[in-house]
Formats: sequence, C-alpha cells, structure tokens
Amino acid sequence: MQSRCLMLFESSIKTKSTLKSWTRYIANFMKWSDQTPESFLSMKKKDVENLVIDYALYQKTRVNSGELSPNTFPDFFNAIFKFLKSNGKKIDKEMITQHYPDRVKCGGDRAITDDEVRQLLSFADVRERALIHVVASTGSRPEAIAELKIKHVQKYQDGFTKLILYADDFKHEYLTFLTPEASHAFQEYLTWRIRKGEKITDESSVFASTWFHTPVPMKVMTMQTTMHRLFEKSGIVRVKTGKRYDLPVYGGFRKRFQTKLDLIADISDSTVQVLMDHTGYLSQHYRKPTEEQIFNEYRKAVNELAISQEWK
Repeated sequence: MQSRCLMLFESSIKTKSTLKSWTRYIANFMKWSDQTPESFLSMKKKDVENLVIDYALYQKTRVNSGELSPNTFPDFFNAIFKFLKSNGKKIDKEMITQHYPDRVKCGGDRAITDDEVRQLLSFADVRERALIHVVASTGSRPEAIAELKIKHVQKYQDGFTKLILYADDFKHEYLTFLTPEASHAFQEYLTWRIRKGEKITDESSVFASTWFHTPVPMKVMTMQTTMHRLFEKSGIVRVKTGKRYDLPVYGGFRKRFQTKLDLIADISDSTVQVLMDHTGYLSQHYRKPTEEQIFNEYRKAVNELAISQEWK
C-alpha cells in the first residue's frame, strides 16, 4: 500500500506529465540519499536543508561534467520542494536555490516557416497532413492533441472548427479553433477512416493508430516519432546546439503560431495567452475572454495561419 506522504504529494500535482516526472525525481532523490519518504520527513529542518544542499552540490557536478543540463537542474528540486510542502514540512528554499547553476540558452528557439510546413505536407499521408494542419492551426502541445476525442470537436461558423483541449482537466481546459484549411484536412482524415470501415463515435480519438486492425488512440510518443520521421523525409535542415535542435519538432509550430498572432496588432494579448495555454500568466494579468471574443480575435489571424495560398 502506498504511503500517505506520497499520496499527498501525488494528489497535489495537477498534470499527468508533471506527476510522472516529479515522481521519478523523488524516487531518484530517495535512492541517492538512502532515505525513505517517511524517514526524510522525520528529519529535523536543518538536517533536511543540509541533505538537499548536498544533493544540489552532487547534481552540480553532473552539470559541470556535461551530464546534466543546467536548465533541467531546478526541476529536481521543485519536486522535492513540492513533496515537503504537501506534507507540511517547511524549509528555507533559498539556502538550496543559491546553489543553482546559471541557465544557458539552448537550441529550439526558431519558428518553422510556411515553406517548411508546405515541405512537410508534400511528404505526408492523410493522417499526417491532418496532424500537421491541427498543430499549425492551434500551436497546441502534442499532449493536448493526444487527449482529444470526437466529442471535443465541433463544427463552427464559416468553415472553422472549435476544439476543447484538456477537456477532462478543469484547471487547464481551454478552447481553440481550426482554420477552414485545417478543418478541411481534418474532415478528409475522418472520411478516410470511415471509408476504411472504422465506426467513429463521440468517444473515438481524434487521432488514431491501428493495432492488429483495431483503432487505438494515437499516443504522444507516436505523434513525436511521426513528426520526427517527416522532418527527416522532407529534408528540412535543423542545426543541433548541445542536445537540442534550433527547430524543435512541435515547439517550432508553437513558435510559429505565437509569432503570427503577436504580429497582428488587432489581436489582444489576453487572447494570445489563452490560445497559447498560458493560463498561469493569464490569471495574474488578464481577465479571461469569452468564446465569442476568442473566436473573433482568432479569425483575424486566419490568413497568416493559412499554409496554402488558395486558403488565404
């Protein structure tokens, strides 16, 4: 049976991806320190601080040797801080954070160009074309797209399509739209699945893989490998800096999407933050716009987001 302190820790984490990584970070810390979660919590405040400082010094040697990115370093300790906080254990975090190494600029800061998107589409099949259009039209993370079901998709006015992302997560749920161009590519993909004999219901995944002739939800890993393969097939040049490329596979689409919206003066900052799923920033600085307001702002970018000239 899982210990109560770990249950409290896991209950305090709101997203699946964070839960997965932070649970692993806590397990690694406990193994390194030769502690159990219960014994760690039973230590005196000063002893806890000293132990975590020692762990910071150890991880810093990994940074200095090139084994660990300094930008990843804080994640390990955010997990520890969350574990302590969720169990009512207070420490002086600044004693640990003062040992953090300086962050460095990584690759991955370039937006994919319209020509490069067209290059990808020329090598894509019907499912891959739909995926490219959905990502280009929304700038969404693959985790959000992987969770989409048909019931989260709704035809909208003037050829647009409304999507509800993270629909089962009240805190992170948000809506976005597909351009008419992306909507057309998506409908072509659905039609193709139906012609192959698949029965599409409200519970069907928006993107599916086939496993022994049975449609199954397309996982995030499959989305990533699919797009990586397309980048390689299409011959798009990416420059590697450290462990990262200047053009990240999905991040490049997010960067393109945000850049397109930012350059349109008529689109409000609050709408950009909503469509980029920057909910934390939004709650601090803006009042959340309505669905109608989001759509009216989004459609201002339709020509910029379009990939083919015939849809501009």
